[in-house]
Amino acid sequence: MAGTLPPLFDITDNDEGGYAAVAVYTLLALSLVMVVARLSTRWYIGGALHSDDILLGVSMLFGILQSVFVQLAMSNGLGRKVATIGSLELVRYLKYEYAAQILLIVTIAFSKISLGLLFKNLMTSRRFLRTNQALMGIIIAWAVGSILALALRCSMPTPWQWNSPAKCINQTALFEAIATLNILTDIAIVVLPCLLIRSVQLSGWKRFRIMALLATRILVCISAGIGVHFTVNMLKSSDIPWANTDSTIWDQVMMNLSIMTTAIPALGRLVIELQPSLYAFTIDDDPADAPGAADRYKFSSMGKSFSQGKNTVQVTSGWRESSSKGDGESVEGLVNSPIMIQQTIHFEVH
Repeated sequence: MAGTLPPLFDITDNDEGGYAAVAVYTLLALSLVMVVARLSTRWYIGGALHSDDILLGVSMLFGILQSVFVQLAMSNGLGRKVATIGSLELVRYLKYEYAAQILLIVTIAFSKISLGLLFKNLMTSRRFLRTNQALMGIIIAWAVGSILALALRCSMPTPWQWNSPAKCINQTALFEAIATLNILTDIAIVVLPCLLIRSVQLSGWKRFRIMALLATRILVCISAGIGVHFTVNMLKSSDIPWANTDSTIWDQVMMNLSIMTTAIPALGRLVIELQPSLYAFTIDDDPADAPGAADRYKFSSMGKSFSQGKNTVQVTSGWRESSSKGDGESVEGLVNSPIMIQQTIHFEVH
């Protein structure tokens, strides 16, 4: 038909790479939109980007780079029957896929650490802070160990030649171990803040909405489980480039969901804060602080900070944990100025 544009990606009996290409570009576009929305909104509201925002941006950059290598792998045989791939193309395909698998871990690791730092701003309890620090340490160890294992899984001088089982370690066991730890750390990232929110004085509906935002991370666990299933099938296949289509699609789903579910909690919080004149604050005078530190207070909102006189006031995103043994005062108010509470809604002394 005249005027009909040719398809962007050809899908034939010998080439299914177009399915992977659609997944790469669609999911990457969604992730990019959400990350830009998160960073621009945080900048507009708070006037600054914080460590969790920066790491999310870094994760997005590595995600883009990873997607570039996936596209290069597709251009050199991913999704095609091995009989239709030339020897030079096959070598390039193996190299690009080798790099993409490593960059996948880097991208996911940065998104996890970004989420951990975001939750760190919600915590004033030392117990939760230490648990969160331990979890981030485990995530870093998982990432470093996974990257080294993937990089060195096959013998030198061609560690990228992962299609030769005789030259490599048991790759099925390796990918299953990496995926298992990935899923467990994601579950921990969901459970820890949910335990924190359970102890906060919130309405049942508001608590449910916040937990639902955090629980979107479970989608990453589901996609990781499906992805490793197809990866194992691909490693057992006699036609690896052809069988790699499904595993590539689910790897891209997992990676981009990891980025998007890192952006979602902060975006949800910002949507609430954009409502006119409605802010939640916590004043924390911690009796466990060093002598003379009783005039130091923490205000809970948007991760901003300001100074007045000799005192520095730190403003952090989050909710305050209420405890009978806990810290002295808690206030929720309507605020138009960062240093003036105009209307007090609730006040407690423990």
